[in-house]
Amino acid sequence: MVIFVIVNLDVISRFGIIWNMKWRPLFLTLNLCIMLLVGSALLIPADGTAPTQLRLSWTGSPKTSMTIMWQTALPTESSVVEYGTTEELGQRAVGKGVSYKYATGVLHEVAVEGLQPGTRYFYRAGDPAAGFSSVSSFTTAPAAPQEFVFTVFGDHGVGKISKANVELALAEKPAFHLILGDLSYAKGKQKVWETWFEQLEPMSRAIPVMPALGNHEDEKGDRKHSRYAPYLARLALPPPETYYSFDYGDARFVTFNSDDFKNPEQMAWFVDRLKKSREDKSVRWLIVYQHHPLYSSSAGRRNNKPLIEATRKIYDEFKVDLVLAGHNHNYERSYPLAGGLVAQKGSGPYKKGNGVVFVISGGGGRSLRRFTRETPAITARRESVAHYLRVRVSEKELRVEALRTKDRSILDSFRILSGD
Repeated sequence: MVIFVIVNLDVISRFGIIWNMKWRPLFLTLNLCIMLLVGSALLIPADGTAPTQLRLSWTGSPKTSMTIMWQTALPTESSVVEYGTTEELGQRAVGKGVSYKYATGVLHEVAVEGLQPGTRYFYRAGDPAAGFSSVSSFTTAPAAPQEFVFTVFGDHGVGKISKANVELALAEKPAFHLILGDLSYAKGKQKVWETWFEQLEPMSRAIPVMPALGNHEDEKGDRKHSRYAPYLARLALPPPETYYSFDYGDARFVTFNSDDFKNPEQMAWFVDRLKKSREDKSVRWLIVYQHHPLYSSSAGRRNNKPLIEATRKIYDEFKVDLVLAGHNHNYERSYPLAGGLVAQKGSGPYKKGNGVVFVISGGGGRSLRRFTRETPAITARRESVAHYLRVRVSEKELRVEALRTKDRSILDSFRILSGD
């Protein structure tokens, strides 16, 4: 609703209010402010149809596509993304708006395709009749491999530390962000999911966020909903969504549901994907990210023997360069391992192809977990602290840095050299 206020200067004067050159500019300024506010109000969507919780992801090629999701409290006539290489936009993509029983409101999803590689696009999301979001921008992946940065954290949740990690990671100007599972800790409460997406929005409306599925995404305790229903409804990911892969530059990123590692269909896909990655000459770096770690010295959460039995030989066979995991709320990094034993000692730089480096980055925002008293022989560095990862990928090396949330100081850093 818009309220118009008209100030009648004759009436003001008649009722004894002093009207002179001193007061006249004040009233003229008041009128101008009112008109500006009214004009701005006409651009804002009506209550209930304002796009919120904007988020980017890839369901197709990072070079030529981008998928945008958002939520409105009420249905709109359409789900539209307007985009272009300038803020004037000029192009339009139409998607779908879907309600599902877990959410209050409508989830909208639009896949924008046919984009040019290495190009910055401006966009806004919403509906022509109800109104649009403010204009944001994203950049597609380059056509040819070049150096890039991505950021990582796991076990995120809602709170001051969680919010700080979003801001700090985004300040690194990453091409995209990985979350290592346990996103919102909603536990069946839809409002928590919405609060989490609002907290994430400064990042998610600017760069793609690509998560791994964690055990807290399994909300099977809520009998009204199917397993992973909120996660699958609220996120747009490559099919089948619980496990997937994508390429950026000369790196391939592969994730699977470590909460369901006994699923034969998933694990057959996983092995095949790693095999084809090593046969593909365009893939220089092979990075796996998952929720549960194989190796850990967290108190009460030691090595995951069933997961080691199921996956260690796979990682060794296909010479995975880096495995990122969360679940334990701390930081722990191994030396390069082969067959579970140290293949390269010291602080590096390490040689690519001689052992797999395993990193636990579960300090995204939840309460921290202590370590055992003794440090295992395979552990190169560990610290129970809130943090995030900054990973720089180039033709010559993979550089991984863990930064403390409290002051952005580097708690660990290592390099893997390609040898090319």
